[in-house]
Amino acid sequence: MLRSPASLLALTLAGVLAACGGSSSNPMAPTPTTTVTPTPTPTATPTAAATITIQAFTWMPQNLEVAPGTTVTVVNKDNTQHSVTSEATPGAFTPGAVNGVQFDTGGFGTGTRTFTIPANAPVGTVIPYYCSVHLTNMVNMPTITIVAGAAAATPTPTPTPTSTPTSAPTTTTPSTMPGY
Repeated sequence: MLRSPASLLALTLAGVLAACGGSSSNPMAPTPTTTVTPTPTPTATPTAAATITIQAFTWMPQNLEVAPGTTVTVVNKDNTQHSVTSEATPGAFTPGAVNGVQFDTGGFGTGTRTFTIPANAPVGTVIPYYCSVHLTNMVNMPTITIVAGAAAATPTPTPTPTSTPTSAPTTTTPSTMPGY
C-alpha cells in the first residue's frame, strides 16, 4: 500500500515525538529542570559546660558524657578537700592520660574548680578519674566519656526542589522534503 507524502510526514513526526518522549501538547514549550539545593550536614551542638558534684564522698553523676571542648565545673560540697584527677588505668590511683586527655583540679575544699576537655579529644575516649586526696575512700569510681555532641543535633531541613525552565528547543521545518 502506497502512502501519500503527507501521511509519511505525519508518521515521521509522530515517530520523532515518541522517540524523544514528547507529546502532542506544545512540543516547543520549555522543559523544566529540577534542581535540589544541598543543605548542610547536621552537626551536634556540643555542651558548653558540665558539672561534677562531690558530696558525702560520692561523685554525681558517676559517669559524665561531654563533647570535646567542654568546660567541666567541679563542685565540692564536702567540708574536706577533694580532687578530680584523671588516670590512665581505672583503680591505679596515679595521675595519667587516656588518648592524650588528662586533667587534675588539685585538692580543694568547699567550692568549685574547673578544667576543660581539649577540643581535639578523640570521640569515644573514656577517662577514669579519682580523688588524689582520698584514693580508695570515695564511694564510686567515676568516668568521663567523650562523645560527638552531648546536646541534640540540629535538625536538617528537607531539600526543596526548584524548577528552572530551560530554553525551548530550536527547530526548523524544511519547506520541502527531498525525494517526495
